[in-house]
Amino acid sequence: MISIHSDYAKSIVRGVKTVELRRRFMALPNGSRLWIYSTLPVGALVATAVVAGIDCDKPENLWNRYQSEAAVSKQAFFDYFLGCKRGAAIRLTDVEEICPVPLSRIRSIRGVNHIPQVATRLSSLEARRFEEIGCGL
Repeated sequence: MISIHSDYAKSIVRGVKTVELRRRFMALPNGSRLWIYSTLPVGALVATAVVAGIDCDKPENLWNRYQSEAAVSKQAFFDYFLGCKRGAAIRLTDVEEICPVPLSRIRSIRGVNHIPQVATRLSSLEARRFEEIGCGL
């Protein structure tokens, strides 16, 4: 599960943003399934995506390669990476919007009171429970 600012999560779901940027490298094998948590004010799991690859490099190089796929302004990009020698670009494919799983349900399924600010691994049981949640529950 990866936490993404609500505006960026919306852009991912719409297909505008196909690269998620991170200040730190995340060790995710290609083909990993990501559950996308949209931060407040949404506060819910809103989509899943598949990791097509992760590119770790200097921010300048990442900007040159992914400026159109990152769906952020140049100013916002370099503000985000200020002080970082290297950053990561997670290439996303097969994005699927899901019925939102609200924060209260996430907490009860995971047995924790907080959502990680960056990312966390889900157990197969947790993923199965999220999949089983239907619209309106």
